[in-house]
Amino acid sequence: MRATTGAVEKVLIKDDVLLNVIGNTKPTGICGTAVIDAVAEMLRHGLLESTGRILPADEAPASVPDKLRQRLVTHDSETNFLLASAEDTATREALFLWQKDVRELQLAVGAIRAGIHILLRRAGIRADDLEAILLAGAFGNFIRRNNARRIGLLPQIPCERVRFIGNAASLGAKMVLLAEEEREYAEHLRCKSRHVDLSLDPAFHEEFVSAMMFPENEMGLCD
Repeated sequence: MRATTGAVEKVLIKDDVLLNVIGNTKPTGICGTAVIDAVAEMLRHGLLESTGRILPADEAPASVPDKLRQRLVTHDSETNFLLASAEDTATREALFLWQKDVRELQLAVGAIRAGIHILLRRAGIRADDLEAILLAGAFGNFIRRNNARRIGLLPQIPCERVRFIGNAASLGAKMVLLAEEEREYAEHLRCKSRHVDLSLDPAFHEEFVSAMMFPENEMGLCD
């Protein structure tokens, strides 16, 4: 669901699952930032393979606490992860992170990650060479950098290089309207910019397939 009252917007996993719900009420559903959180946390705790498969309770590592193991619910040979029981939700229906949710996230992350790899290759640079990654828009401002890196949505670069800049489109429009030099700079950027059609890149399919796998490891956590 979208980020409104009743949406789980943050997921933290320790010995059990902790949820942050918009409006401080019982959850109705889950929004995008929480899906990223949940998948990243499940990867860290060994509940999810790098292939995107949610592990059944009997395949989870021995180190997984019983409370988390009980949240791995298998039905018709597919395992889903219980975020909130029926008695704890506003809809009186249990809230799960479904296996299909993970697969859909993999497709989205795979496309973005493949695009990043292709652009870096065309520019002749590595992710380590990037001075900064700027995250714009409301969704970008609420993504946890640790978790975006853990699932491969962002390159594995130090957190201080990942910056949140808010509503960049609105701010940019205001700057261009109010300052001639900003208009000239915008025109300069336009002339330097190139459109890259990823679907026409011969390496896109191969990059996309490999990018759907979640990273095996991650850098140290951000502060």
